[in-house]
Amino acid sequence: MADDLDNRQDVDVYATPPRRSYQFIQLDTAQGIARIVLNRPPANVLSIEMMEEMNAALDTLEYAREVKLLVIMATGKYFSAGFEIGEHMGDRSYMMLEGFRRIFENLAKLDKPTLAVVGGSAFGAGSALAVGCDIVLAAASAKFGHPEIKGGVFNTVAAAMLPRLVGPKKAYEMILHGISLTAADAEKLGLVSRVVADDKLNEELGLIIQKFQEGSAPILQATRRAIAGGLDLPFLDAVRHAEDVYLNTLMATEDFEEGLRAIMGKRKPAWKDR
Repeated sequence: MADDLDNRQDVDVYATPPRRSYQFIQLDTAQGIARIVLNRPPANVLSIEMMEEMNAALDTLEYAREVKLLVIMATGKYFSAGFEIGEHMGDRSYMMLEGFRRIFENLAKLDKPTLAVVGGSAFGAGSALAVGCDIVLAAASAKFGHPEIKGGVFNTVAAAMLPRLVGPKKAYEMILHGISLTAADAEKLGLVSRVVADDKLNEELGLIIQKFQEGSAPILQATRRAIAGGLDLPFLDAVRHAEDVYLNTLMATEDFEEGLRAIMGKRKPAWKDR
């Protein structure tokens, strides 16, 4: 037993797990940027199996220390048209709702900032997935909305999330009337961070990615944790939470000191991502 312990290899529990193949999404991590691409044409409808793949992908990213930003985007003209209609029926409805809730649970515990890139329509669960990200970049032609009420159902995540994002009055209107919003209207309500011309979407995405790549992974992750962890807390409790992250997480990084030295030396920081 002692020999076995002496000869064992150290295992980095924070290393990115081995790649796995996916049928309905694509997952890629390079140069500090992780991308989950919805890839179920023509409308990227969220089936139970597709959501299982998304949750598996998010699990692999939880301890990926090098990731500075998670980008969620889609192939085709739709970001996502929502849930698979047939999965509202019978026992699959429970699996459908649980799978979708788990996506948000995984996003909530993920330290990495998240960016949704919406180049087309995002309806129902697709809209909730997009606006549930930290930053939302949308093409001018994109649309957002919750038409589920017209089919006799509603989205459970939207029912809980939209009142927090746009206030109860607008949330009632959006969900009970089943209205859709232009990207510009969604931006005015605070559901979208930035709207750009359709032909400028990739260019703007590149600029955002560059800004994150120039940052420190642990600093970005700690700051995201400080913001996200205080969203549902009373103000002073949120401040105390941010103080705890600052003192016990941020200050424990090597990049914390490097950033301050760089400012005092009037130079760019040489991040170690540690």
